[in-house]
Amino acid sequence: MFKKKHSGNVVIAGMGQGGLVAASYLALNGYKVDVFEKAKKGEVSYPWYDDITFNIFEKVGIPAPPRECYTQKSKWLFVSPDEKNSLAVPPMPSMVEVSVSRRGLAQHLCDLAEGAGCTLHYGEAVEELLLSGDTVVGVKTSKKKYNADLVIDASGLHSKLRRQVPKKFGIQAEPAHDDLMSGYRAFYKRRPGSATPDPESTLYVMHKDGPGISWCNLNDRDEVDMLCLRIGGMTKDEYSELAAALKANHDMVSDEAIMPPRPVDVGVRYTMSRLVADGYAAVGDSAFMTMPFMGSGIEASMQAGRMLAETVVNGGRDRFTAKNLWNYQVTFFRKLGALYMAIDIVKRYVLFLDPKTVNWVFGCGAVTSEDMKLLSTDENNKASISLFQIIKKVGILLSRPKLIAGLLGAVIRAALGLFMAMRLPKKYNEKEIAEWQREYEKCIKHVK
Repeated sequence: MFKKKHSGNVVIAGMGQGGLVAASYLALNGYKVDVFEKAKKGEVSYPWYDDITFNIFEKVGIPAPPRECYTQKSKWLFVSPDEKNSLAVPPMPSMVEVSVSRRGLAQHLCDLAEGAGCTLHYGEAVEELLLSGDTVVGVKTSKKKYNADLVIDASGLHSKLRRQVPKKFGIQAEPAHDDLMSGYRAFYKRRPGSATPDPESTLYVMHKDGPGISWCNLNDRDEVDMLCLRIGGMTKDEYSELAAALKANHDMVSDEAIMPPRPVDVGVRYTMSRLVADGYAAVGDSAFMTMPFMGSGIEASMQAGRMLAETVVNGGRDRFTAKNLWNYQVTFFRKLGALYMAIDIVKRYVLFLDPKTVNWVFGCGAVTSEDMKLLSTDENNKASISLFQIIKKVGILLSRPKLIAGLLGAVIRAALGLFMAMRLPKKYNEKEIAEWQREYEKCIKHVK
């Protein structure tokens, strides 16, 4: 808990996880905080569950949500593009990783913010930034105008506000087409009498040879969660083909939809190169803080919200200039952002491999389900690997020198990307930051 007391008006656009965490801490430290959300109360965030590590609440210093908001994370099976081979991912010990209700978590964070003294405005979307020269001084919502000393953008992946920040700050307006996986998510009732799969969750890598994933998961509420995503998007007809293939493989899927197919965009990219401007800071999906392989930004957003609040409170100033907010970006990049750049570089290599190569990796024996136990933190579920097995696996991989060369090249580029991300200026200097942004953005080669 912070000890300093300050004053100032803070507006938070959107009830994203990072914005709400920041809201609570800022209100507890004397700031007047108004949070605006376009959805009605009880309808904030997506109506589904996503996985997080349970200690995230302790990390950011807030109480965990009520027990009914989360369940034990499912076990997962990863399937090759040709569906001939698979790898089982061992489960974590009980409640180390959980599947949390996004709406339940949103309501929990809203309750904490309101308890801390924030004013929550449901059904009132932030539509525009108010500017005085190059400084953000407030917002215009769907109902009225509000003055603010600081606007925190937690409005999501397709934030309108990023486009309106003065161009001198170099904040990226939109994600590139290959920064997203787009598709559809649907929920169906479980077919009565169908067998319970083991594992409960199946993820298809490069499903039907496309650059993306599909999954079919049975949750503890007897709902079947179906998701199909591809880099660059998919048509409704393409989704129908993928969904039919999933249904053919999983007898548990009935024809009765709980939630019909709903369009979904998931950010799977590195953190944007500029998070702050005069009177403005982006957090969570608005700043592309999703984990580049997984797409979930819940944990990163919550940590970023805490970092932003600490920067504001501990900065000792009530003028929210980019210079005074810069330490927020430095802290985030040191702890998460630089790593995300490295992961993104490797992800782009992997997702655009030839599906035949991916099939070979799954089936060649270099990695097995038994090897996956090495990733487990459960002492009762540990595996070991002998020197002979290591030599054998290396020998298998060496039979594909082009694959080894490509992967090694991706790892080297990832290391260079990590190094570049960590080189962001520690002190605020517009010229140095602009030069760093250009070099940072060069680390990613976009696919046209």
